[in-house]
Amino acid sequence: MLFDSEKPALGREFADGEVILHEGSVGDCLYVILEGRVEVVVDDGGPEPLRLAVLEKDGFFGEMSLFSDLPRVASVRALGRVRVMSVDKRGLLRWLGDDPTLSMRILLKMVERIRLLVSEVVRLRKALREQQGG
Repeated sequence: MLFDSEKPALGREFADGEVILHEGSVGDCLYVILEGRVEVVVDDGGPEPLRLAVLEKDGFFGEMSLFSDLPRVASVRALGRVRVMSVDKRGLLRWLGDDPTLSMRILLKMVERIRLLVSEVVRLRKALREQQGG
């Protein structure tokens, strides 16, 4: 488990399809999934948003807003009923003080996500070259 929530009864619930955070908004916290699943989507101009990931219990999202002041790069919405806990920068720093290995676990998860995205970009580029005949 990446995060160890001592108070599992806390958190906010979202209904199926409800948007938890919006692409382009400014954020000041990350979210930890206590129950359920969410999808991370981005508006690529198509008829439906592009799904980047599905995250489950003990997963987290929105962490980039704690490391930069840039707008959120994706939206996150509930897949079924979901309960999440928000953690602001001060709360995260407190958690890091209690468990110094947490920063490495967050970093490793972010690296994993970047590697998956790079693999997908390479796959799509190859598919485009094949489609164009070269």
